[in-house]
Amino acid sequence: MNDMGKYTAADGVEFTDEDIERWAAEAESEEGYQGGHLGPPRRGRPISVGADARPFTLRLDAHRRAKLEQIAKERHTSASELVRELIDTL
Repeated sequence: MNDMGKYTAADGVEFTDEDIERWAAEAESEEGYQGGHLGPPRRGRPISVGADARPFTLRLDAHRRAKLEQIAKERHTSASELVRELIDTL
């Protein structure tokens, strides 16, 4: 930020205090945010996991972790989703 109320986002896009005020007014309006995605969509925890889901920690050596990450990447999913899918096949 500099003294003139201008900012630069991580992706290099510049915006001002006026932009922030406009975005806030839009978000707080009855219509809410009407714009598109601000970036590429990212996978998150699937809703199907449910509200009662709890974290499970699993220690993996470097080779197994790399294999898990590689297969997940090839299938365009997360390592967590891949493990859930594998468990569901049992």
